Amino acid sequence: MAVITEKSKDRVAALAKKYRLSLVVLFGSQATGQTHQESDVDIGYLPEQPISIKDEIRLNYELTLIFGTDRVDAVNLRHASALLLQEIADQAVVLFEKTGTELDTFAIYALRRFREAAPLFEIRREKLDAFLKPA
Repeated sequence: MAVITEKSKDRVAALAKKYRLSLVVLFGSQATGQTHQESDVDIGYLPEQPISIKDEIRLNYELTLIFGTDRVDAVNLRHASALLLQEIADQAVVLFEKTGTELDTFAIYALRRFREAAPLFEIRREKLDAFLKPA
């Protein structure tokens, strides 16, 4: 599991202020403790305003310095799918919150997006079942 120290949280907070992020969370295997040799560090972030590709690349690079690995996968929560949003909300370990309410607000948003997409997931499952059904 990625070692989250007060120092790393302070560095993430400074990064969040630099890039105007309201929420930064750890998720995935590092958050659940189900890591293996090839595990990466999954980070979700919520920018206050749209962020340029150039800044996203810089942000990802700076996260690699904080966590001491080039295996950092940073996800802009504004662009994530409903399924990924729900997974992140379920696993989130807060690294930074601007006011202390961002995770709760995000979790409600993720659940709403997931529920709105549920009929599409069901259609996909039915089509996959029909495709895989023996003739």
